[in-house]
Amino acid sequence: MISTRNRKGPLLTWARKRSVKIILDTTLLAAFVTEFVTREGPDYTFHSWVGIALIPIITIHLSGNVAWIKRVWNHKRDDREFGLGVLNATLGALAGVCIATGFPIWLEWSDAAGWTAIHTITGMASIIVMFIHLWSNRARVARLLRS
Repeated sequence: MISTRNRKGPLLTWARKRSVKIILDTTLLAAFVTEFVTREGPDYTFHSWVGIALIPIITIHLSGNVAWIKRVWNHKRDDREFGLGVLNATLGALAGVCIATGFPIWLEWSDAAGWTAIHTITGMASIIVMFIHLWSNRARVARLLRS
């Protein structure tokens, strides 16, 4: 088995740069707000494509935070940022379920109201948790912008 403990690939190195973090965070905020605004139509295709575009953006964002995620996970409640880690995990789970339930709706695989209900609830919850996440991270965001 190959150890990845000290390995830094080009994506990971790139995603840790300050300017990239600012761009990714701004893009995530804009995409989540766009998803929220376009959720009622009239053009669901745009809403769907923004949801699809979120997948690689979230992936790159997470890859830049791997060290932080591992530290919080390893220390659990002893880490002072454990609450923020739980908030991040909640946001990720909600966004993942929201994106995953959007596919059967968009591709018209099912007209079951359950898909739509789960998609709507997790979408609304994602927006709320995202703003809580931003508020909890306000000092870190300000520090990132000042440096």
